[in-house]
Amino acid sequence: MKSNWKKIFGLILISSMLIWGLTACGSKEEPLEPAEPTAAPTVAQKDEKEEEAATPVPTEPPRDLKGTTIVIADWWTTNPNPEPTNKREEDTLKFREEFMEKYNFTITRENIGSWGEYQEIVVTSIMSGNPAADIFVMDQKFIAAPLTQGLLYPLDTLESFDFTEEKWNPQVKEMMTMDGHVYGMATGRMEPRLGVFWNKRLLEEAGLDPDLPYDLQANDEWTWEALEDIARRTTRDIDNDGIPDVYGIASFSKDFFRGCVFSNNAKFIGIKDGKFYNATGEPNFLKALEWGWSLYEKGYHYPLPENHAEDWDWFIDKFKEGQVAMQCAEQYKVSTWKDMEDDWGFVIFPKGPEGEMMTVFTENVIVMPVTHDKERAEDVAFAYNLYTETTPGYDDDDWQTQFYPLFRDFRAVEETLPLFYEPEHGMISQLSMIAGIDYGDVTYDLDAGALSPAETVEKVMAQWQAHIDKANGEDTGN
Repeated sequence: MKSNWKKIFGLILISSMLIWGLTACGSKEEPLEPAEPTAAPTVAQKDEKEEEAATPVPTEPPRDLKGTTIVIADWWTTNPNPEPTNKREEDTLKFREEFMEKYNFTITRENIGSWGEYQEIVVTSIMSGNPAADIFVMDQKFIAAPLTQGLLYPLDTLESFDFTEEKWNPQVKEMMTMDGHVYGMATGRMEPRLGVFWNKRLLEEAGLDPDLPYDLQANDEWTWEALEDIARRTTRDIDNDGIPDVYGIASFSKDFFRGCVFSNNAKFIGIKDGKFYNATGEPNFLKALEWGWSLYEKGYHYPLPENHAEDWDWFIDKFKEGQVAMQCAEQYKVSTWKDMEDDWGFVIFPKGPEGEMMTVFTENVIVMPVTHDKERAEDVAFAYNLYTETTPGYDDDDWQTQFYPLFRDFRAVEETLPLFYEPEHGMISQLSMIAGIDYGDVTYDLDAGALSPAETVEKVMAQWQAHIDKANGEDTGN
């Protein structure tokens, strides 16, 4: 028993020594103070916290434009405050009234002159230091003069414009970017533009499916050759007198040859290293003119009337009256055909051997006069940015709805128009950015048979260079 007790005592002694050692090792640290119990808040502390929670966080007051009126100028407005005709217009009006009241300003539209005098009014009023409006809607044809004269405000320098936002049109932004600054803008989708209308009855009478162009377009087989084949087969001498009674095509030369050029991956004016240049001498351009001109030479295009100088749009009646099967024109011509007896369809311009099915856009551009001081320009930008916001509760997904009543069939709306918004099927021409030149400089002589494609290219090479130099800021004074 004694030996057992000795063992037990020894174990107790060792354990005690271990405990003492561990305690000694931990003695280098300050002993922990016993934790104080959490005290209940006093009445005064409660009142102070409740007062802090009840005090609102200060907010910045709404921007105040001090009752200013901001004018958007155009050449068509007849009533700046028309009564809404549908629910969306009612909601848009209410939305605009609310933000104008909140920020204390008025924005309105004003017709400052007819289309023919509009450009001169814009330019002269800005140069005088007293612009006719705060914002100008400009036809592309009106842009070159004020841009090259330095009369437009660099919009990208204004805080309220963020051109990476989806609402701003990227094609217009690209076109209006010069020397690193954006001088013009547009919102939303481009308007549908250049395409080919055709008379369904005339195709059927020529032994073709009246919807053949739609089918060719849907199968990516709508080519120059396909259009030429339709033109050949619909050019018909019905009474056998040796003169066609129906021709395959007749168009405004600027529309037809413009379609030929852009659908063959060519252009009238190009940009390289930030400078404009004459692109009419490039191989794809000449090939496009030669193909278009060949339809005249083969007799598929309606002959130019003797009085065409006075009756320049003679081709419109020829299509309406069923004397031509196809016409290259812009989409807005649907209003011209609304009472036409024959049914008609609409497709994009067919693709050339070097290009794609293509439309060419022409879009109105929004600009601001450079004469605004910085404060005024920022106020105008702030107001216009709000003005162009989509009305809450609506979006642009239903953009096609407006077009159904304008066309004779759904395929134009559901198959043709969507192509216009695919990047590979649409582009903006830079020609309108050069003051003093026009598509007609190339196309009128071809239409009249006065010059061959090579001769007309040679002519504009010399004719256009001074205008291009001026647009590039290299005016020699000649």
